Amino acid sequence: MKCLAALCVVAGLVAFAEEPKNLLKPINKLETWRFEKHEGGDGTLKIDGDKVVLASTKVTGTDWHVQAILPNLDLKEGQTYVLKFKAKADRLCTIGVHAMLDEEDWHEIGLGEQIMLGKTAADHEFRFRAYSVSPRKKNRIALVLGHEECAVTIEAMTLVEK
Repeated sequence: MKCLAALCVVAGLVAFAEEPKNLLKPINKLETWRFEKHEGGDGTLKIDGDKVVLASTKVTGTDWHVQAILPNLDLKEGQTYVLKFKAKADRLCTIGVHAMLDEEDWHEIGLGEQIMLGKTAADHEFRFRAYSVSPRKKNRIALVLGHEECAVTIEAMTLVEK
């Protein structure tokens, strides 16, 4: 068998390899997201075509006081995942990218990174092995925006098993 991208040739027959399923709902739908503002932090979430624009408009010194959540993820213990997206900001700024429980105690479950974004859209990819996950689909991807005031545009976001 020889495979090129999504095309495989087996014994002279052409077959298409199945693309990994995106575990995220479409990010350009408001109902996909939960936007959280805590203890004086403030911001907005808007849809712009196939993109989402997340803005922190008031920060408190505690980064998680403004965050955008992709909830209800059914992640498997010990499974490797790859999160990908393209992102830019209206100015140089830092955001957090986390996989975590979506219930008390909200601990990380394999991904906890900070990335610097600029005015030019760039591709980002994070590979992580999930651990201490919730078996009740109470897992989430969180984009933590409370580091500083900025507007972040996200597109082409996927989460797949590897």
